[in-house]
Amino acid sequence: MADLFNSIGSALGGLYNSLPKLGSEIEQVVVKEIQMIGTPPGARGFIRLAGLSGAAAVSLGAYGSHVMRHKEIDPELKHTFEVANRYHFFHTIALLGVPMSSRPILTGTLMSAGMVLFCGSCYYHAFTNNKAVRRVTPYGGFLLIFAWASMIL
Repeated sequence: MADLFNSIGSALGGLYNSLPKLGSEIEQVVVKEIQMIGTPPGARGFIRLAGLSGAAAVSLGAYGSHVMRHKEIDPELKHTFEVANRYHFFHTIALLGVPMSSRPILTGTLMSAGMVLFCGSCYYHAFTNNKAVRRVTPYGGFLLIFAWASMIL
């Protein structure tokens, strides 16, 4: 059986080596396509941040729905969690549009900070029932408003 796998592996390796080398040509095309977007280098990081934020939003949403479904939890805390998760998703999608704004670094920074303060404090309150951190929630909300407003500059 091992001989069969070895012979298949060497046949595939020979086939791969006989193909023309396109790696550098493909890389050049991809780089040109990315450069066509015309975004500043720092703004492209917000697309990656949106990916990370989206993964976190899905993970927190799944965790919260499983934890809060099986426990006797105050409906206000459930509502707080739902608001946090909804805003987290909306602003994650908005982060994808940040590189197209006229001031992407400003807009992305405001939106990211707003998401951390607003959504983070709501999540923390929903999971721990500790209201002390809720003092920063309005600041996060203002940062989100300013981020949206900065798109019109």
